Amino acid sequence: MKASVYCMTRTVEQAEKIVLELKQAGFTSDDISALLPDRRGSRDFAHEHHTKAPEGATAGGVVGLGLGAGLGWLAGIGALAIPGIGPLSPPVRSWLP
Repeated sequence: MKASVYCMTRTVEQAEKIVLELKQAGFTSDDISALLPDRRGSRDFAHEHHTKAPEGATAGGVVGLGLGAGLGWLAGIGALAIPGIGPLSPPVRSWLP
């Protein structure tokens, strides 16, 4: 049966000292695990620093907005200008009695 030892430290230096002492006592690196707190906080989580992604997203949004507005305007003008579809077209007559 294997035994486990748990310990909490206040600093990384303390944890390093304990790991070194355990290795000197005969424990292998596979026998030792250390968990350290992540001091970065959730604000930095999954955010890669030194990236140009926000600038690229802004440029893509502006281009997409312009193209979408232009194509929508052309589609609206086209619907008004096509005879039989536009608002000024005569009513469609039915040949069925």
